[in-house]
Amino acid sequence: MVVGIASLFSFLVFRFYFQANRSQTILLDGLQMQTAVVTGVNKVLREIRSGRGFLVPSLNEKSTILAFSDFENNVISIFPLKNTQMTKEEGEDIYDVYCYKTEAKSYSGAGSHNSKNLRPLCSHVKDISFHLSNSNSVTISFTFMKGGKVFQTISEGPLMNSGDVL
Repeated sequence: MVVGIASLFSFLVFRFYFQANRSQTILLDGLQMQTAVVTGVNKVLREIRSGRGFLVPSLNEKSTILAFSDFENNVISIFPLKNTQMTKEEGEDIYDVYCYKTEAKSYSGAGSHNSKNLRPLCSHVKDISFHLSNSNSVTISFTFMKGGKVFQTISEGPLMNSGDVL
């Protein structure tokens, strides 16, 4: 009888331990993803704040690419590139978002770039779109995905220097 009660008690303690451990792992994964989302969104917004005037998209249009000029006569483009490894892991298209800076005179259109000069801004992006609602700010819709979990956020990215749509 004592052995049976001790066995039952041991079973309950181990079951509780493993459930708590699993819950902790799930929470930790969620917190890590939330941190990655916040960090990625902040990096994108920091880039936009350095801008002077938007080039792509046009006013009241949506685009997966954002291009704008700065006061150093550069064009900065922010756009997603497919991450084949994460796409394979998730079973859906997953992208990394990059920043590319070029001189205005050598700018050949949104999306063109030299892969050596790309700077990563964020990863685990399932979808991103830029919507220019006025000449001074852009609304960015992000959808992140990791481990089958989806995180969505919408942010407003104002230009630090008020400019016009070019």
